[in-house]
Amino acid sequence: MKIPVKFVTALAVTVAAFVVAPMIAADAGQLSGRKVRLGAMVPLTEKGAEWGQSSKASMEIAAEEINAAGGIGGLPLEILYYDTRAKESEGLNIINRLAERDKVLAVVGPCFSSLFEIIAPLLDRLQVAMISMCSSKPGLSALSKWALRNTLTSDKQLKPVVAAWAKEYGVKKAVIIHDLEDAVSRAEGSKILPGLLKANGIELLDVLTYRTKDTDFSAQITKAKSLGAQGIAFGSCYQQAAAIAKEAHKQGLKVPMVGGACAGAPGFVTIGGSAAEGAYMSTAAWIDDPRPKVREYVKKIVKKYGKKPPYGGPRAYDNIYALKEIIENSGVTNKSGDLASDREKVRAGFAALKGWNGVAGEITMNEVGDGAGATAILKVVNGQYTNVAK
Repeated sequence: MKIPVKFVTALAVTVAAFVVAPMIAADAGQLSGRKVRLGAMVPLTEKGAEWGQSSKASMEIAAEEINAAGGIGGLPLEILYYDTRAKESEGLNIINRLAERDKVLAVVGPCFSSLFEIIAPLLDRLQVAMISMCSSKPGLSALSKWALRNTLTSDKQLKPVVAAWAKEYGVKKAVIIHDLEDAVSRAEGSKILPGLLKANGIELLDVLTYRTKDTDFSAQITKAKSLGAQGIAFGSCYQQAAAIAKEAHKQGLKVPMVGGACAGAPGFVTIGGSAAEGAYMSTAAWIDDPRPKVREYVKKIVKKYGKKPPYGGPRAYDNIYALKEIIENSGVTNKSGDLASDREKVRAGFAALKGWNGVAGEITMNEVGDGAGATAILKVVNGQYTNVAK
């Protein structure tokens, strides 16, 4: 049965040395075959396209750099990119195609938790590592040992951010406004934020909801205003969070705001304008980090993509470089007959990463296959994100 897929491209940059080199394993450290193949499933169109497009551009940069420097184990790296459109049905088709037809060593993605959650239970059968760069709903990596996430889950991201927000603004009562349909936004709004508000002595006045495609948030803001809300907590992606912030200012409800994983993209500031000022946001990578490694990455991604990416970009870039190192140092042969054992070596290698130094920060995987470590606390100051973590 032919599996329908909306979008696929392949990137394979080959230098002259690859053409003349024998296509068999020779010295130690070299791999068999003609290329090293990885898969990527990203939302390139429709919902979440900014996350997917910036992640794809970041992976392309990494692949170009790796191939220019000699590839992986002496072979060129090829990445197959498929557009999930952030739809569960597409994700299911794509993971089966990557695992069984394309026979990739590992898969980078998906970005959205809704896709990750529905695909993860299939991985015990497919036996290929799926490594997300931006899925952040808590608990999903526990669904399979093959389900890994190089990112911080929303609860880890939001805990220090809400505490800092509450301390600065002295908020005593707040509302939560969240997306009913987006998996991570729903988890933040219905489970994570209520507990964090309570832990910081903030009364939760109401939980107000909307659906992903909604564009009018006047009713939610009217209700928040009538309740006397002193703050707004978002379980939203950045487009809706920015629209809600603008509606609040339009109605004269100029109160401090705080948001989670999807809300903290650069687009929140761009769309929100002055209404975004002073908001606190969580992130799994601070794109304006002054570290030279980050500055160099930002120059490259802005040149290729046209603007600064959300945190999935640098996390995707790091995933490719981490996979290169694991493939070269874990005994992977890249022989067709060794695909199952090679995939297990890649999975085990990524799951065991501790203190791997990337653009997004150190990659340290915890016992259930999620990223661990500190997070930036972002505040919008004079139209840009500033890390106010102490």
